[in-house]
Amino acid sequence: MINNYLKSKNKKKYVFIVLIFVFLLIFIFNFIFSFFQNKILSILNSQKFENFLILRVENYLEKISEGELSEKQVEYYSNLLNRINKKFAPVLDNLEK
Repeated sequence: MINNYLKSKNKKKYVFIVLIFVFLLIFIFNFIFSFFQNKILSILNSQKFENFLILRVENYLEKISEGELSEKQVEYYSNLLNRINKKFAPVLDNLEK
């Protein structure tokens, strides 16, 4: 009888330890996830990142402006600009008023 009691007590002890371990893992995972999420948001909202994006776009636009466009590129950009023009036509018409 005492042996069964000790086995039951050991089982409860192991279950308790496993539950604590699982809760600690969940807490640590949530803490690490929140930390990285905050770091990423702070980077995205920073002035340095905004300047980086502006420089990249300017560099890309300058790169596009150099050289001649192939027939395939002319067709692609024409279709793209036509779709943009159709989509934003109400906005542009509203600006003209």
